[in-house]
Amino acid sequence: MANPSYSNIHPVNEILRNLAIEAIPSDGQLIADQVIEAVDVKAIGPTGTLLIEETRNFMGSPDVDAQRAPGADRQRIGNFDRSSTTFSAKIYSLSDEIALEDIKYSQYPGNEEQRSFRKVQRSMLLNREARLANLLFGASNWGSYTSALASLANGSNGTQWNQAGAEPLTDLHALLDVIRANSHGINPDTLVLGYGALRALARNAEVRGFFTAGSTPSGTAAGNRLMKDDMVISVLKDVLGIPNVHVGSARKETANAGLSSSEAQVWTDDSVFMGIMKGSDAIANKQGVKVMPVAALNFVYEGYSSGAYDDLAMTKRTVWMEHTHQDKVIAQNYGFLLTDCLA
Repeated sequence: MANPSYSNIHPVNEILRNLAIEAIPSDGQLIADQVIEAVDVKAIGPTGTLLIEETRNFMGSPDVDAQRAPGADRQRIGNFDRSSTTFSAKIYSLSDEIALEDIKYSQYPGNEEQRSFRKVQRSMLLNREARLANLLFGASNWGSYTSALASLANGSNGTQWNQAGAEPLTDLHALLDVIRANSHGINPDTLVLGYGALRALARNAEVRGFFTAGSTPSGTAAGNRLMKDDMVISVLKDVLGIPNVHVGSARKETANAGLSSSEAQVWTDDSVFMGIMKGSDAIANKQGVKVMPVAALNFVYEGYSSGAYDDLAMTKRTVWMEHTHQDKVIAQNYGFLLTDCLA
């Protein structure tokens, strides 16, 4: 006689499923799903083909004269080949185990099972955050489209942003020009900063010079006020014309259980990513996915799901959560990673 399956004994706990869905966007420190555009590939499967449109097909044909004489043939425009790649969504899953006696006799306030789920959920979301941080802030993912601050073309004086005399807005303006030149004139729509970079900007004279108090420019001489994070973000949006500015401020534990605590930033403090992350106009069907070029996309086969089950001995309960997706660089030239921005 076959052993009963867990799903027959304890089906998915709908309360936990709802908690997973409702709580995902609640932590403002986690920015991954705001930064990258998601493409639903459920209709295709966890793996498939991605057809990438060639931007130059939509930039006109300078060698063609559109004028024609009466009765003459119409001129044909030129075409550039489209490219393709593949995606492969992976399953990411974590769980926690609770003794049933702990659930029954716990003296901690609240529901022990929900507490366990919150732990799993936070670990899942931090794990997901780290994957995107490693993708966007990983120099090897961007080929020649990455540079240390000191080597940025047409930047300011190369001074790192937490040093006297630094001009980070001038540097970021230069970075914007680099991306626009690389991406056929498309303006970047997304800027992601490490938290350390943001805090350096809040203390920087050039940045403070763009903040106004009432109708009087505060300038570098009008006051040495330190700026709140949202003020810095406002300056960046105004000066650069980039609508989506995100700060990677989440922290993670790096020590294993039983060892002394050790923490680190999920997003590297001294790095900045700028690129085109929106507007893929993705079309997904059984034949594959067609997109306009963007720097990176998130291919989602299964959204976040969660549940709980008891072991066959009825002594332990397992709470779990999982997600099936892949973050993938699509067009390196639509993004740029700037590193070593801080001393």
